[in-house]
Amino acid sequence: MASKKVNKATLKFGGETLSLSKSKTQAAVRYNPGMKREKKRKNAASNEQIRDFEVVKVSRGVDQKLDALRAQPEVSVGTHVWVFDGEEDAPMIPTGYLYIEFKEDTPYEKQQALIEEFHLNIRQVVSAEAYRVTTTPESPNPVKCAMLLQKKRIVKVAEPEFMAKPVTGDFSPPTGKFINSQWHHENNGGQIPIIDIPNAVYGTTHFKKGADARVRAAWEELQGLGSKNIKIAVIDTGFATDHPSLRGDGTKIRNTFNAANRGADVSPWFQASDGSWGVFSHGTSCAAVAAGAWDSQGVLGAAPNARIIPIKLDVLSDDAIQKAFEHALLNGADIISCSLGFPKPVPLSTYVSNYISRVAREGRNGKGMPIFIAAGNANPASNNQPRPVSDFAAHPEVLCITASNSLDESSSYTFYGPNAFLCAPTNGNDGVGITTATVSASGGSLVHGYTSKFGGTSSATPLAAGVCALILSANPNLTLAEIKDILRRSADKIGSGYDANGRSPKLGFGRLNALRAVQMAMGNSGNSGSGSGSGSNTGGNTGGNTGGGQTASQRGKVISKFLNVRSGPATTNPKVAELNQGDIVNLFEKVSGFWRIGTNQYVSADYIQVIANNGAPAPGVRKGKVTSSFLNVRTGPATTNAKVGELKQGALVTIFETSSNGWHRIGDARWVIGTNIQEV
Repeated sequence: MASKKVNKATLKFGGETLSLSKSKTQAAVRYNPGMKREKKRKNAASNEQIRDFEVVKVSRGVDQKLDALRAQPEVSVGTHVWVFDGEEDAPMIPTGYLYIEFKEDTPYEKQQALIEEFHLNIRQVVSAEAYRVTTTPESPNPVKCAMLLQKKRIVKVAEPEFMAKPVTGDFSPPTGKFINSQWHHENNGGQIPIIDIPNAVYGTTHFKKGADARVRAAWEELQGLGSKNIKIAVIDTGFATDHPSLRGDGTKIRNTFNAANRGADVSPWFQASDGSWGVFSHGTSCAAVAAGAWDSQGVLGAAPNARIIPIKLDVLSDDAIQKAFEHALLNGADIISCSLGFPKPVPLSTYVSNYISRVAREGRNGKGMPIFIAAGNANPASNNQPRPVSDFAAHPEVLCITASNSLDESSSYTFYGPNAFLCAPTNGNDGVGITTATVSASGGSLVHGYTSKFGGTSSATPLAAGVCALILSANPNLTLAEIKDILRRSADKIGSGYDANGRSPKLGFGRLNALRAVQMAMGNSGNSGSGSGSGSNTGGNTGGNTGGGQTASQRGKVISKFLNVRSGPATTNPKVAELNQGDIVNLFEKVSGFWRIGTNQYVSADYIQVIANNGAPAPGVRKGKVTSSFLNVRTGPATTNAKVGELKQGALVTIFETSSNGWHRIGDARWVIGTNIQEV
C-alpha cells in the first residue's frame, strides 16, 4: 500500500464533492480506557473534548506532535484533524470507520478481496453490497483510504466517517414581527397581529393558552428547524414556486410535476370556463404550512428546512391520481401531504386505492410512506346532514387529519369518521386562521403575499406532515408503523367522545403534539415504535431469560438492516447469529460498547435502540399516588366517559401521559382526574 502522505483531499461524500485539508494546528487523540494522564500539560486547558477524542492544539509542527503523542502508552489512536478550506474552528476527526458500497452484482469474492487489500475489518454488513468497516494499523488513513477506494471500478460509494462537535448550542429560535401570529406553533393565549390587515390584531378571546401543536418547543428539543434531507411531497392544485416561502435558499423545491399533463409546470394559474385566468393559492399555502422557509417577518412552516416536491393535481382522474402518487414514490419523498378530494362523497376506485396502498407500503425504501390526507370541510353539508370522510381520507392506510381550533375545540366544519387519526390546529368556530404564504394575480402577474386567514383541514394536514418531517429529522429510520404509533401516543386528548381505543370520530387520537412526538422519536420519552419489525430473531432471545440466570433489565430494538451477534463484546469475536431490523432483544448488561443479549451473545450498542424496561414503564414515565378516599377510573379524559374501575387512597399508578384538561392516562383506555393524584 502506498505510504505517500496526503495533506489535501478531494473526495465524493454524501453525493457532493468535499475539499479538505489537514489542520496545521490541530490533531486528535483517543486514550486507552483508564490511562489518560491526569498531569496537566501545556495548553491542556484549551484542548477541546469531542466525545472520546481530545483535540490537541499546537502553534506549529503538528506532524511531529502527533508522532510524539502516538508513541505514548496511554494513547490508543492519534489522528490528523481535517478542516474545510483552512477553517480551523471546525475540526473534522476521522473515527477510523468507513462506509463502502459496491456496485450492484459485484461478486462477493471481489468485495472481500478489496476489503482485505486495504486491511479493513468489517464492522457491520449493511446489505449484500454495503458494509461499515474500520481501518487497522496496516490500512491507509481513513481519508486516504476512501479516496483510493473511490478509484476502484467496483466501488460505488466509499466515505470516511467524521466526528465533529455539534452546533446545537448555537440554535436560536426564529424571530420576526409576525412570529407570534403563528399561534398554531405556540399559543400563549395573548393577542396576535394580523399579517394582511395593517395595525389589526386578533384579541385574547380567540385563544386558549396551550391550544397549539407545540412546534416551537419541538424546534428547541431538536435544536434546529428540521433536516434538509427530508422531502415532503405536497399534492395540490398549483404552486408559486418562486414565492420566498417556497424558494428559500434556492434548494427547497425539488422535482416539480404536473400529474395531469406529465410535465414540470406546477404554476397556480388556471383558466375558468369563461376563458378568464385566475390563480389557485391553495397549494402555495399548504406547502408553506408544512415547510415554508423562515423569512424576515418571522413566517415559516413546521419544518422550515425540509425540501418540498410540488405535485400539481388539478384534474381528478385515475391516471392523474396514480401518476401524482407515483411521482412522490419514485422521487424519494419521505412524506405525502394531500389536502384535496372529490366534490361529492364517492369512494376511490379500486385501481387508485390499491396504488395508494402500494405507496404506503413501499415508500422510503420499504420503511413505509406516511400519507397525510385532509378529512374535508363543510360539515354539515349542503343537505344539512353531517358528512363523514370519503375518497382519499377514507383510505385505511393513510393518516386522516381533522381540525381543531385556537381554543382547543373541534372545528364545527370538519368531516369525521371512524378512521380519523389526528386533529391539528387550524381555524374554526371562534378561533382564528393560520398565518402563511399566499399568492394572487394582478395584471397578468403573480403577486406573492401572506395571510392570517388560511384554514380548514387543508391547513391542519400539511401542519401534521411538517411535524412528521421533524419526527424523521430526529430519527430517519422509523417505519410507517412506528411513525403512526408515535403520533397516536403523543397526541393530547382534547374534548371528549373518545372510545375504548382512545379514538374520537372528530378528533382522532387527539390533537397533534410535535414536542412529545419528537421526544419519542429521539428516544427521550418511552418506546419510539411499536416493535412490529417483521424480521425473525435468529438470536433466539426476544423473550424469556437467556442471560445465564440473570433477568434482563431492559429491552432493545435492532435499528440496522442486519446486526451480527458475536460470542464476545468485540468485532474480533466470532459471529454466532444475525438479527434483522425491528427485532426485539433482551438487554442484560453493557460491555465495551456492546450489549449482552444472552449467554455468549453480544451485539454492538450502536445499532440497538433501548425501548423499555422489562416489567417497568418506559423511560420518562411518571408515578403517582391517589390522594382522595377513592378515585374513579374512566375510559377517557372526562367524567362523561364510562367508569371502568376504582382506586383507593394511597394506590400507586403509572402516569403515561396527561391530557390538556388535566387527566392522567394510567393504562390502555384507563384515565383518572389529575387533581386527585400526587406525583411521587
